[in-house]
Parts: sequence; structure tokens; C-alpha cells
Amino acid sequence: MSGEFTAAFEKLWVSLRERWCNSHNLGGALAFSYDLKLVFFHRVVQVDVENTRVDGLIDDALHHFIQQDFDCVFTLSPLDRPNEFGERLLQRGFKQGLLASAMVYDHHPISPAPISSVAEITKVYQDQFEVWSDLMCHNFDFPLAMVEAGRSWSTEPDIEHYIASTNGTAAGTALLYSQNGMGYIDLVGTLPEFRRRGIATGLVHQAIADSQAAGNRWTALEAETGTHAEQLYKRLGFRTVYHRYRYIKSIDNESQGI
Repeated sequence: MSGEFTAAFEKLWVSLRERWCNSHNLGGALAFSYDLKLVFFHRVVQVDVENTRVDGLIDDALHHFIQQDFDCVFTLSPLDRPNEFGERLLQRGFKQGLLASAMVYDHHPISPAPISSVAEITKVYQDQFEVWSDLMCHNFDFPLAMVEAGRSWSTEPDIEHYIASTNGTAAGTALLYSQNGMGYIDLVGTLPEFRRRGIATGLVHQAIADSQAAGNRWTALEAETGTHAEQLYKRLGFRTVYHRYRYIKSIDNESQGI
């Protein structure tokens, strides 16, 4: 299962980012960028080059992100080649950033989806997208300009948006994206004053139930390794299948060095 899951997860993750971002083919990797200066929008992924092309690809990525005026960030998975690409990045002055866990829900089926006792979970439709996106931005401390980045595909049928409300107050968000037999849960967040009350649990349970009802083979998500969020997902029945490594290099001094 691990190899199939990894391939499906990486394909879906790239597909979702392509909806948010501008993409650029580096000739052996894909670079994402956007006007907003957030790591969320800026990554190099899907590395697949010969050893002789490694330094050239790194140079091309650095040039690209100098033009974008943003740090150069690679996110690597077990599918990326060559295997020692991460080591080559470290040799070129990149620093290892956060480690992320690609996780799959292991309890099939969820029967029935537990109902949150502290929040009402509702699906968001087009006329409520502004409410969802504004709340999501506050949950993650993102700039409100992210609303425009997601508006064009917010009503497509493979996307479900959720809001959790408690006592009539909108407090949490989540998203479910389904493609090629996988349901991917993302942007699970709660306003600071409502955290640790079970709201995120209710959102995730609802997304799992909807993913399974849609017939997805896998329900998956990504969490920063070693965090409270990862522990929450483990308690809810997710397990880590593999890790995704992030490498970062500041472009501050690169414009004169390349």
C-alpha cells in the first residue's frame, strides 16, 4: 500500500497546489509561486533528474525564486530522484526546515461519524465562501488576500468546505479535496479562543465520513511532525505513511552569487 499511497498523495497534493498557485516547469521539477509572500504558495516539488543535472536544477530554482523575491523552498518526498538530492541541497547551503507527516486514516469504515457535542458542522456553498475564507485566514493568520487565490475553484464539485459553529459563532474551518480515489483533508483550523474544545475533531470526523461516502480508497492529510495537530490526528485514527522534507535557502545574498 505504501508505494501506491505515496504516488496518489503526491499527485493529489500537487493537483491542489496547482489550483492555488502559478506553476513553472524547471526541467526536472515543478516550481509553485504566487503574489502573496507565503511558503504555502512557494515550493519546488516533483524532482526527477539525473545526477549530472542536480546543480543545474538547483541553480534554476534559485534564479526563479530570486525573480519571485522569495526564499527558495524544496519539498521532497520518497519519490524524488536522485535519492541524495536532499544532501546536495544541504551542500549548497540550504537549511532543513520542518518535517511533515503524510498520514492515512486507518479505520474503515467510520460508523457512524461521531457527532460533535460542541459544534455544528455545516458545508459551505458559494454564497458563504467569503465567510469560510475569512475565517480560515484568521485561523491560520493568513492575509485576507488568500480569499482571491481560492475563489476561482471554490465551487468545483471535488472540493468541500466546512464551517464549525458553536453557540451560533463560526469558530473553525476544514476542506476536503477528492481526486483519483483519495480524499485529502486540509486547512483544519480553529480560532484561538475556541481551541482545545473538540471543534477540530468534529470537523475531521465529518470530512472522513464524507470522503468515505464518496467512495475514496484513502482519506489522507498532512501534519507537521511532532506537533499537537499530529497527535490529534493519530488519536482520530490516522497513521504516518512517510515523511516529506523541506529545505530552505534565503535568496537575500543569491542575486550576486549566481
